[in-house]
Amino acid sequence: MDDSNRPERPPPDADSAEIARWMEEDFGRAIAEAAEEHAKGDDHEVVEVEILNHEQGEVVGTVDTDGNLNTESNALREVSKEYLNEGVPVLVPTTYENEDGETVHADDEVIIESGTTGFVRAFVDELPSPFDCDPDVLIDLPTHNLEQD
Repeated sequence: MDDSNRPERPPPDADSAEIARWMEEDFGRAIAEAAEEHAKGDDHEVVEVEILNHEQGEVVGTVDTDGNLNTESNALREVSKEYLNEGVPVLVPTTYENEDGETVHADDEVIIESGTTGFVRAFVDELPSPFDCDPDVLIDLPTHNLEQD
């Protein structure tokens, strides 16, 4: 999609209803663009991280952007299965206007599937203890961004 499909940003003095309407339209456009790019088989940078088991103090596997899990740990494989098959739920801040005309700030759930930017970060964030990755690596992992997908 090109920028001609992008809803016009309201002026700085716009009322909350106009801003909320624009945000909703822009959010919808961003999701549509992400879906279109994903359907094209858009090339993306593959990121791979090591998964640690803090109780054992060792690396127990790796996961990459494409959802490839390499592990001999049955526990890690079991807790990862749903995320690899169905994606990782992530909360995205959104704004809308309620029936009383008030602006409401809330979170919408978006599913980040393997093969998309931010999957590894979302995957690692959702792993239960004792699984995690090196905190220094976590800082540099790309997050899901609807504008970039």
